[in-house]
Amino acid sequence: MTDHQLAAHQTIRKLIRLSASSTAVWQALTQPELMKSWMHDSEIEIVTTWEVGSPIIINVQEASYKTSFINTGVVLQFLKERVLEYSHLSSLSRLPDQAENYTLIRFTLQQDGDHTLLELNLSNFPTASHYKHIDFYWTVTLELLKRFVEERR
Repeated sequence: MTDHQLAAHQTIRKLIRLSASSTAVWQALTQPELMKSWMHDSEIEIVTTWEVGSPIIINVQEASYKTSFINTGVVLQFLKERVLEYSHLSSLSRLPDQAENYTLIRFTLQQDGDHTLLELNLSNFPTASHYKHIDFYWTVTLELLKRFVEERR
């Protein structure tokens, strides 16, 4: 099996417990102004209606690296305060805009008393390097999300 085939069939599962309501976590995941606060250090623009089947576009301007890129995808599932799933392809990958090159990002929220259990499932990696990059990115970013929602409490 090639690296691509191995990466494409891998799933990354991350589970984090946040000291915040599922409403607060959901807002951080879906409101563009809040998303900007934890997603990226650079200037970022998020465009979507969150309707299933509609596009999600994230434009990023990296001032420190003097570069920009665009992440595109489609909203696949949107169950308020429960499940958010979308596809993701970054222009940095230089991969063709084809279904097999999109990684799937799925958030599942579960209220647990005063806390929220947030499960992140990542799947369908076009290359082994994408698998490694996305695994690293979301390990760091989930901690940023946790800090952001807990500080807003």
